[in-house]
Amino acid sequence: MFSVVLLVVLAIQPLSPQNFFSIVGSVRDDTGRSISSVRVSLEDENGQPLKSVFADASGRFQFRGLRAGNYQVRVEPTGLPFDPAIVPVPLQSMTNSSINTSTTDIPTPVDIVLRRKKNVDAVAAPPAVVFSQNVPPNAREEFNRASSSIAKDPASGISSLKKAIEIFPEYFDALELLGTQLVKHGDFENAAPLLVRALAVNDKAATSMYALGVAYLKLKRYNESIEWLQHAANQDAGNPNVHLMLGQAYGFVNNLDQAESSLKMCYQLGGAGSADAHLYLAGIYNKRERYGEAWKELELYLKEQKGLKDTTQIKEMISRLKEKEKAQGKK
Repeated sequence: MFSVVLLVVLAIQPLSPQNFFSIVGSVRDDTGRSISSVRVSLEDENGQPLKSVFADASGRFQFRGLRAGNYQVRVEPTGLPFDPAIVPVPLQSMTNSSINTSTTDIPTPVDIVLRRKKNVDAVAAPPAVVFSQNVPPNAREEFNRASSSIAKDPASGISSLKKAIEIFPEYFDALELLGTQLVKHGDFENAAPLLVRALAVNDKAATSMYALGVAYLKLKRYNESIEWLQHAANQDAGNPNVHLMLGQAYGFVNNLDQAESSLKMCYQLGGAGSADAHLYLAGIYNKRERYGEAWKELELYLKEQKGLKDTTQIKEMISRLKEKEKAQGKK
């Protein structure tokens, strides 16, 4: 059933690469330190919620597949000594012929700075894992060039990262960024060894752990995927995406108890922003002949997943599951 669900996920993604945008953002405090695991919500111009994610271990987040319009990004640092933030983000259609329309989304960077609440001591903030290296200036120059260009021109950014690593083979930031970029572009074979090297330099890097777990998952190296995704979950427990991927990996090795637990944790952390968890839970419940729970998960998916173009396949699956439940009750 997992393979069927994966096919459904692929089937409902938008196919046209034109007229879509992405918001690529970061969250930091006013000292420049990244803030991880805070909920970041995308809203329309009237403040109505559209999507929700959690910032990763480096404070980064992304919303993809957006049409032109006026949006706002809200950050709610619950449990942290910072004030909430709301940033307007207008996404306007572009007709400039120089824009590369071969990419799926046109990226818009957003840097969100959270201000510390008044009368809150700075020591109240959770300690950050600090990692630093003495990087040769020419390698850092290539890395900075990549960081500023990779969202708009991935090929140029990747080329600069490779040059930085040639100059300084143990350059952690370059290894991690290149590895994660290759994962995003589906080049899992080349991404995995780069991320292994990154983790050999900095074994506390949750982003590298997560990306390596995803790469191994896509390469069908499921046990290795579980190992690294579990490391990522231990380092960055508040990231729902880690638990979503863990749920899939456990499902592929038929450890359905752990798969169910991981997917429930994903939804507990991410809420409606992690609606995909419902799809995979439905697959588990169907495999276990818990048909009533399976179709209810799919109905929740339809309710919470925004922007679905075609719901026909999901609705057909719901009908089949209801028929199975009815037949099961007659036995």
